[in-house]
Amino acid sequence: MPASQAGMRAPTYRLKKTVPVPYTRNLPDIVRRNLGHWIDRKYHGAGIIEHISDTGDHLFTVKAGGTPNARFSTVTLRRFAKIADDQGLGSLRFTRSGSIEILAGSLEHALAVKKAVEGIGFHVGGWGPALWSVNSCTAYLTCTTAVVDAPSIAQALYDTMVPYFTGEIPLPAKLRINVAGCPTACGGLVADIMLAGHYGAAPSFDPERIRFCLPASAKVLAQVVPEVQMVCPVNAIESFAKSDGSVGINIIEKKCIGCGRCKDVCDHITWDPSKIGVSVLIGGKSSNTGVGPTLARVLVPWIPVHPPRYREPVAVIRKIIDVWRAGAKPGERVADYVNRVGMKAVFDTLKVPVGPWNRPVELSTGFGVREFLPR
Repeated sequence: MPASQAGMRAPTYRLKKTVPVPYTRNLPDIVRRNLGHWIDRKYHGAGIIEHISDTGDHLFTVKAGGTPNARFSTVTLRRFAKIADDQGLGSLRFTRSGSIEILAGSLEHALAVKKAVEGIGFHVGGWGPALWSVNSCTAYLTCTTAVVDAPSIAQALYDTMVPYFTGEIPLPAKLRINVAGCPTACGGLVADIMLAGHYGAAPSFDPERIRFCLPASAKVLAQVVPEVQMVCPVNAIESFAKSDGSVGINIIEKKCIGCGRCKDVCDHITWDPSKIGVSVLIGGKSSNTGVGPTLARVLVPWIPVHPPRYREPVAVIRKIIDVWRAGAKPGERVADYVNRVGMKAVFDTLKVPVGPWNRPVELSTGFGVREFLPR
């Protein structure tokens, strides 16, 4: 902070800032002067895009797969920055999916960036008909409600699917995989394939400590509904007045769907760590192509997880990709493929048993920007 501002009180100083900061301030000159002039692009493999401007300028972006939940050490960040300075245009960014993009001024320099990035252990790819990303929420790293360790699952998935990312094994279209640590799904519900951490059995509770999550007395209970009961979406938790005037709860196991919301509001709800797993969902995307933006739908309601390699969910996702690759048309993302063949056909092909929690619901959408355009 300049000396002239050092003595100012914080609120006054903040008012003198330029908010928002112009996004063009940190752009390389070639990007800034070609804003609005990019007219075409060309892929050089799965990890390099050539941007073509009507001014005659050409710009190259090199994309590298990041780490789960975009956690990088400062040492790694400095290495990427040095590559961007030495072989690129001194510009890099980290995408919402945790990938790294470095700008270069020519194909020769882009290939040099690719070689340098691979030299520090990262793969280059993730564009075109390829696996774009395996993204995850933070899970146990900072979250108190995680069911499974999403970043380590994402790493196991990525480790086995690098050929899809680099383009070595071609895919019909773009593919995104998200991993959420719990049913709240901070990992995102709009991925082509998604895993969501899920409990495989109803929770239990400490009968003494649970009182800290309940009204102080039966008299109070007559006026309020305990939050731990209120948040249950299927009324699987009921409260009652005890004979001594205190309050208790019951958990109705047959109703419980294992969503974990009760745990979100009460630390004294406990889950059996040996019965944790993931749900598998398919057919989500945010783009306006094909059937338009869609949410993913449940395919497999629950499978167990066993770190560190997570063989069960990895095998399920690989099977989904195999079926999609074999049956999809060129450019057809998972949601579009499912919409064309029908969810029931997908269940039958994958031999997924149908139960009360994963009935093959057909897609009824088509909503997108096109709906607002004149016909």
